[in-house]
Order: sequence, then C-alpha cells, then structure tokens
Amino acid sequence: MPPQRLPKLERLLLDTDVNAYVERYLTAVGFDVLFAARVDVDVRDDTAILKWARRHRRILVCHDKHRDGQTRVKLFLEVYENGGRVIRIGGTPDQPPITSVGKILVRRADWSAFFKENNDGMVLVHGTGTKPMPRSYLHRQVQGAFFDATDNLRKRKKAHRPYRPRKTPASPEQAALNMR
Repeated sequence: MPPQRLPKLERLLLDTDVNAYVERYLTAVGFDVLFAARVDVDVRDDTAILKWARRHRRILVCHDKHRDGQTRVKLFLEVYENGGRVIRIGGTPDQPPITSVGKILVRRADWSAFFKENNDGMVLVHGTGTKPMPRSYLHRQVQGAFFDATDNLRKRKKAHRPYRPRKTPASPEQAALNMR
C-alpha cells in the first residue's frame, strides 16, 4: 500500500510579526505557507501585505492588534472595499510558536467555515474561541473611527449641572431623637 499524503490545506502568508518557526510547523501539517519577509512586498505596510496575499490567493496570518488607529482603519477599509482574508492570532507575538500554531489548528473548522460563508473578512483566533469579523463589521468599525475623529461626540463633556447637596440618611440614633 502506497504511503498516504497529508490533506492539502489552505494557502497562508505569515506576517513578519509571526514567529518564523510557525511556518515550519504549519508546513509540516500540510498548509502551503509563505513568510512575508521572503516575498516581494513592503513588510512595513500591512495593507501592502494584505494586497499581496489577496493577489496570490492566500490568507494573511498576523498577530497585529492594530492599536495604531490609522493602520487599523487602512487595513479594515482595504478588506471592506477590495476583499481579503485575515487570521489574527490572539496573544502577543512573543508567545511560543507552538501556541500560535495550536490556535490556528484547533480553530481551523471555525475560521475555514467563516471564509467559506463570507469569502472575505477577518477572524481572531484565541485560546477560548474565535471572533469572526465579516466585511460589514469591519465597515462599521471604520465608520466609528471616522465618526470619533471628526465629531468627537463620545468625548464630549456632560452638561453642567448645578450643585445640590446630597441628602444623607439620618443615623438610627438621630432618627430616634427626631421622633421625640
């Protein structure tokens, strides 16, 4: 009997914030994996990496929490307007590579089903589950970012209220004195 081959799994592109050992583990399991530092793309620009991944029919895998609002808006907008698939691994980039791989493998059924149903979007995989983010969700996030930046309504101060002293309840001894 000839040896069985591993199943052909998804095509992934690892962002440079993902430990390089993750590539080896995922390749060993059967994924077709490339590392962004080894392809012709500006690795400092997440949007450029996403465009390269989309053009080559790959899912971008990253750790980015995109705390930089401008980067987050650009990436979310790119996925919303032009499509793309992103798997964000929960946790920090310095977590053990096997932990990152475990999150991808254990949650594969969830993110694979999400991409089959939605085609484009972002999925956060973490230790206790997944958070799917379809294009419509990303669009709302972008709108919220623009809304906050232009109107700043959420940071508006509350209306000034005149000072009114609080009524403090009387102690039991005082209540007894008042009743006499």
